[in-house]
Amino acid sequence: MVPTYRFRAAEILTITIGIAIAYLTIFPSFAHSEWYVGGYGGMSTTGNLSDVTMPAYGQRLAFQQFPLADPSIGAASLTQTFKASDLKLESSPIFGAKAGYFFTEEKLPWLGVEVEAFTSNPTINSQTLTTNQTIFFTPSQITLPCNANPQNCPGAFVKNDPLVLTESSLRVVTVAFNVIARYPGQMLQPYIGVGGAGFYFQSSTGSIQGRQWAPGLNALAGIKLLVTDEWGLFLEGKYNLASISNLDQTFGLSATYSVFHGVAGVAYHF
Repeated sequence: MVPTYRFRAAEILTITIGIAIAYLTIFPSFAHSEWYVGGYGGMSTTGNLSDVTMPAYGQRLAFQQFPLADPSIGAASLTQTFKASDLKLESSPIFGAKAGYFFTEEKLPWLGVEVEAFTSNPTINSQTLTTNQTIFFTPSQITLPCNANPQNCPGAFVKNDPLVLTESSLRVVTVAFNVIARYPGQMLQPYIGVGGAGFYFQSSTGSIQGRQWAPGLNALAGIKLLVTDEWGLFLEGKYNLASISNLDQTFGLSATYSVFHGVAGVAYHF
C-alpha cells in the first residue's frame, strides 16, 4: 500500500505546483509577491460516519414485512425511517499538497488564500450496528382481523435488529480553497484557516460500494518554522466535515463524515 500512497501524493504535488506556475504565468504582476507551494504527509485519525440512515435497506425490509405496500403489488401506503449507530473508520495515512498567496505587497501580510488537495483511505471496519426502524403502514383495505394477520393492519411498527457489515474500502479525496490568517513572524508563523471543500468518496469492496462528490468544510491550524527566507517546515491539524447521501445502492448510506488529520510538511516561498 505504501507505494500507492506515494504515487498519489506525487500526482497531487505535481498538479498543485502546476497550478502555481499557471497563476504566475497568467498574473505576472504577482511574480515578486509571496507565493508558496508545499507538500505534506501524516495520519488521518480514527473518525466516524455519524447520523447514519439507510433508506434503501430500510425500504426493502419494510416491503418484506408488508408486501401489500409494494407499489408493484398493492396500493397501500408505507413510509419508514431506518437509523443506525455510528460507522467507525480506521486511521489512515494522508498525503497532500498546497499552493497559496499572501497579500504582502497589498500591505496585508497576515492574510492569504490557498488551494490544496489531499487523499486518505479511512477503511470502514467490520462491525455490528444497532438499528432503529420505524414503519408507518396503512393498507388499502383490511381483509382479515388484525389479530389474524398483522400485515393487513394499519399502524406504526418499530424494529431494532442488529446489522452486521463486512469491512469496506473507502477512499476520500479532498480539494479545498482556504482563507488563511497568520502571524507574519521572521521565523515562527502560527496560522489558522477555513475553507470550502469538495469531497470525493469511493468504496469498491465490502458491504458498502459506491462513489459520490459532496461539499463540506475544511478547517485548519498550524505553525510554520522558516528555516531560510524561502524554505519552511510546518505542522498542521485539519478538521473535515461533510455529508453523504445515498452513497451505495444496497443500503443507500447517508451520514455525516467528521474526521481530524495531523500532518507535517515542507513549503517553498517565492
